[in-house]
Amino acid sequence: MNNHIDNELLFNYSNGNIEPALSLAIALHQKNCQSCRQKITDLESNHGQNLEISESSSIERSKNLDGEKITTTDVGEEDTLNYAVAEINRPLLNQLLNFNHNEFEWQKLSSKISSVSLDLYDPSFKVSLLRFSANVKIPKHTHLGKEFTYVIEGDFNDHKGKHNAGDFIMCDSSDEHKPIVGTSGCVCLAITDAPLRF
Repeated sequence: MNNHIDNELLFNYSNGNIEPALSLAIALHQKNCQSCRQKITDLESNHGQNLEISESSSIERSKNLDGEKITTTDVGEEDTLNYAVAEINRPLLNQLLNFNHNEFEWQKLSSKISSVSLDLYDPSFKVSLLRFSANVKIPKHTHLGKEFTYVIEGDFNDHKGKHNAGDFIMCDSSDEHKPIVGTSGCVCLAITDAPLRF
């Protein structure tokens, strides 16, 4: 596995402060990536320690001047939500983890490229599955915003190197690339917040 998720995204994922589309891609990647999975575990552990400190502080604040404990709710719902793991569309996650081409209604974009639009009710991103035939050369383009790609099957090469199944790649307006699909074709989950510019 050549490409991983940056620490900021992992932090936001572990504390539940991330968009549904990105939580899906991160969940897919970490299932196959021990390194990122360990980072998420470590971050969640830190959140748990912070929650324990928050609970202790709440109990200390709930004592009266004589040091007697006043009965209160230790941690409110808002505190709990701050440490919740990101919400994920689990049926879709399982479908993508056990990927089967025939379970999706593919729309042809060209003779060698097909897509499926996925509705995650996420106003921040457009989410699609893209399927490329072997050796397809995608025209050179850049991005008007951010593009997150998770490779489900196959591989492709671009200016960042070779991207295999399980890789998570992020591109933005500073990236100009001309991806070339490998000999076995490629299927990707593509998440964009703005159109491409060819």
